[in-house]
Order: sequence, then C-alpha cells, then structure tokens
Amino acid sequence: MADDGIELFIGLIESIDTPGAVDVCRGLLSVDEQIRADRFKFERHQRQYVFAHAMLRLALTRAAPEVEPTDWSFSTGRYGRPFVAAPATPLHFSLSHADGCVACVVSKHETVGVDVETVSRRVAPLSTALRFFAPEEVETLRTLPEPAAIERFFDYWTLKEAYLKARGFGLNLPLDAFAMQVSREAIKISFKPDIADDPAGWRFSLCSPSPSHRLAIADGSRAAGGLRITCNAWPLQEAAE
Repeated sequence: MADDGIELFIGLIESIDTPGAVDVCRGLLSVDEQIRADRFKFERHQRQYVFAHAMLRLALTRAAPEVEPTDWSFSTGRYGRPFVAAPATPLHFSLSHADGCVACVVSKHETVGVDVETVSRRVAPLSTALRFFAPEEVETLRTLPEPAAIERFFDYWTLKEAYLKARGFGLNLPLDAFAMQVSREAIKISFKPDIADDPAGWRFSLCSPSPSHRLAIADGSRAAGGLRITCNAWPLQEAAE
C-alpha cells in the first residue's frame, strides 16, 4: 500500500450474504464482537455487523498479510473512534455500514474517514437540514428541485460524517460548524472561525455503491494531488473457501 493511498472495500449484502458466509465471517470476530452482534434486535442488523467487522479484519490482513484476520484487536479513543490496538502497525481504518451495504477504508495515515448511507426518497431534506446543517448548505438546498435536493442532502450528510470520523470527533463537533461545497469540479470544506482546521488540508470523494446507497471519503493527510483510492468489491466468498 502506498503511503498516501487509501484502500476502499465495499460489500453489498445481497451479493455477499451467500450460504455459510455469515458463519465463516462470525468465526473471524472476537468474542466481544460476537456478543455485540447478538445484541441487535433484528437478524439483518446482526448479519450486517458481522459482515462489516469481518470485512475490516480481512481488509487489514490484505494490507498486512503477516497478520491473521483473527489476530487483530481494537480499542477506542477519547470520542469513541476505533483503532488498531494490536499488533503494532502503521495502518489506520474507518468503518461504516448502512442497511444493505458495508464499507471500510484502510490507510497508512490516521485522518481518513468513510461513511455510507441508505438513500431514502422519503426524507425531507430542507427540514432536516434546517436542524443540523450550516446556513450556506441550507440555502443551496433551497435552490434545488426536490430530486436534486435529496441527492445533494445525502452528499452533504455522508461528507460531513466522513469528515467527523476522520477527525475522530464523533458527534462532538456540531454538523453546522462546517459546510461542504459540492460541484462537478471539486468538493471543498469551510469552517466557522472558531474551528481550528485548515480547509486546504482536506480532500473528499463521493460515489454510489448502488442506486440505494451514497458513500463519502474524507482524507486529511495533506498529500499533494488528488485522492489515490483503490476500490475493492470485497470477495467474501474467498473467506468461505
């Protein structure tokens, strides 16, 4: 893996949930992870959690083949951000899952985040934005017809979540403390004056893993040039063999 590269792994549940796959993936998890999976009320959420966390372990092992998937252990930082606790490694990651999709990124720099969301046509973009988003984002949504406003709403939402994950803040930084600007040419970020961050240090990417999902990546490595992302459709069937 290149020092400034990002490995993105995506799994659509409908394609990876093959017979026996969930059992194989569950076997890769720690006891604590298995217990957390069992706490979900609905089976689909249990399976989603299992696939996501197994995928993370397999993704890390792809970057560090000397480590078995079952040998990774994790801890959390001050605001709940997970990180590799052992073995000692230069690898960092971000993990996200939504109904029907799991995704993670692996990188050699810490300030990387990914978020995937299920796109819902039933969302009321303006009323939700008025509660959470920056004023300039709300104004942009006001100017768009509904189909485009819904698309832009999920652009904003995933980009914001990806940035928060990359910073390791969780929701301890309000969503209206920074604003996203999305155009065909570039994706940029701006901050309120009291936020200690440099907009020039951030790069972003958006994609749609399926017609039902929107995914964003945030990268604060300050590396020159554009994002170097390698996208992998995660071959869970290989783990089952």
